[in-house]
Amino acid sequence: MYKVKITTDLRKYSAPARGSQAWKTIAKRRSSVERVNGYLKAFFQLNNVRYRTGKRAKPHFDLVTLIYNASKLAADRLGSFLKQYQIV
Repeated sequence: MYKVKITTDLRKYSAPARGSQAWKTIAKRRSSVERVNGYLKAFFQLNNVRYRTGKRAKPHFDLVTLIYNASKLAADRLGSFLKQYQIV
């Protein structure tokens, strides 16, 4: 076993070693975030934001994420309500 500086090749030698438990938890968290980003790009047109400055793009992004979170919260609450009374 020998030590290699991470700075020699950042793509090859990453900070949490690939295959380790820390790497797996980070990858799991990142994949869920990327799924949400893909959903927002596909269904809320985040690919087509046509603002040149961040001052106008940020409120657009904030509004889209607010709508997404509100819809997911409503769906979860409705699902738990239906499950509680077994209406399904």
